[in-house]
Amino acid sequence: MTLRDQLCTHKGTSANWPPIWMPSRDPTDQPRGEIGTLQQVVMTVPDDDFLFIVIEYQGRRYMGALRFDSFAFCRKIYTLLRSRIGLSIKKISDLDLP
Repeated sequence: MTLRDQLCTHKGTSANWPPIWMPSRDPTDQPRGEIGTLQQVVMTVPDDDFLFIVIEYQGRRYMGALRFDSFAFCRKIYTLLRSRIGLSIKKISDLDLP
């Protein structure tokens, strides 16, 4: 199963992937989809179930948030994403997960 499929829902209710990309400056500039290159992954608290990811797209930085049903799965995705910094979000989405 691809990462995209694993992350497609949060608690079975709303889309979790791709994140909603929030710009750092202009709130009207809000691209959508599996875009950009992964620049950074941040877990807010060591035992949280929430990640922030930062991408670069067309020379600008954007941040998205991912929420998970469990800390264990959040930590797994955190580790996976950290090892893929510099890759495109599209390539990361296509990764096969066990």
